[in-house]
Amino acid sequence: MPEAGAPQGKTIACAIGPGAEFADECVLERRALEEGREMLVIHHPGGGFRRFVMERSTLLPLDGAEPLVMVALDAASGIEFTVAGDRYRLPPAGEPE
Repeated sequence: MPEAGAPQGKTIACAIGPGAEFADECVLERRALEEGREMLVIHHPGGGFRRFVMERSTLLPLDGAEPLVMVALDAASGIEFTVAGDRYRLPPAGEPE
């Protein structure tokens, strides 16, 4: 049973901070929005988080986040991107939670 207040979702690979290696330690929370849009909240292991909106196949940062830089986009392997030195790997669309 998760701790009270612990983020719920799929564990994903992330590398938080300069020089960090990828590890499966971030949690991806998905929230449906209107008109096929989806909010993604990526929770960091230290308690921080970043919010994004997925609109069709475009991922956009929210909350005045620094620009998102797409590193790789592949239907079979998923999405890899960076924001302010933090790196994330999202699973392919349609992969079970």
